[in-house]
Amino acid sequence: MSHFLIMMSLMFLSAVVYGSEPGDSTEQTNERYSILNGHKFVVNSNISTPFINTYIQNRIGVGQTMNLSIPETVIEGQPVQVKGELLFTFLNLEYQQKIRDWLAFNASIDLRGRLGNKPGSLIAEGVDVATGYELSWLFRLYQNKEFMLSGSADVSNRSFTIIDLKDFIQGIIDSGKITEDSKLVKDVPALRAGVGVKAAYAFNRVFGLTAFANVKYGETVNYGADNDWFISYGLAVDADLLPKQKVPVGFLLGFFASNVPGADGTLESYPKNFILQVNYTGNEDIVIGLESNLQYYRPIDYDDNIKFVNFSFNMRYFF
Repeated sequence: MSHFLIMMSLMFLSAVVYGSEPGDSTEQTNERYSILNGHKFVVNSNISTPFINTYIQNRIGVGQTMNLSIPETVIEGQPVQVKGELLFTFLNLEYQQKIRDWLAFNASIDLRGRLGNKPGSLIAEGVDVATGYELSWLFRLYQNKEFMLSGSADVSNRSFTIIDLKDFIQGIIDSGKITEDSKLVKDVPALRAGVGVKAAYAFNRVFGLTAFANVKYGETVNYGADNDWFISYGLAVDADLLPKQKVPVGFLLGFFASNVPGADGTLESYPKNFILQVNYTGNEDIVIGLESNLQYYRPIDYDDNIKFVNFSFNMRYFF
């Protein structure tokens, strides 16, 4: 994996060197294809863009932790060292419809899953499944030749299904039998609403910058806890080689973070993500990309960060 990231980073740096050479500029702006100042942005669904356009997108991906160090599990008073990794999978479908020149409506649904790949990690971490949807409005606030700023208002509703083998087994051991309090499966809803801002800036025909920030308020994953505030933000730099090198390939390097916990509940440090994406840019109507994502975070009872890498295939069709 490290060799892959190094190779992609070198390719991106080569784009920086060649793309910075003097060349003809253009004032072309085509919001339908996410273009400002002649630059076609390499779009990423984790780094929201401000463009008011119509598209449909799907993402599918898998991932796995790296060198996971699971804390000792205590069974009948005896510490047990468990081993294994965690596997992740996700599917996302998104549709955005342009309503006016300044307004668009967006709807998305997603499915995410997590489980251990060995009995030890399966018992210690259980199985988590998250499903849900998000509805949002996107409206333009400001635009000139190189820059665009939009605002958003959204509501999301997700359900977390948690299969907690560790607590279930420990409860049976403590009580000597299965009781009404012994719950293997827990369902936790999370309804939230929020607002955000999204921005894009085109330096020239090759390079662009996108950024976003979002604030939400609503239910937490900890059942019965009070509502809370959640913040997410991120930015990305992209390069499209087509205008200068006549190569239909685009690159994106990005970062995003959030204090929104998943099924893990309370975290010592919240997820931080580093993105590397490669897109085919030869077709204006279709965007096809391969994305790698390195994420790390630390649950409250872990001494070390959980690090995992996932790969996803992304396809977005503009119409």
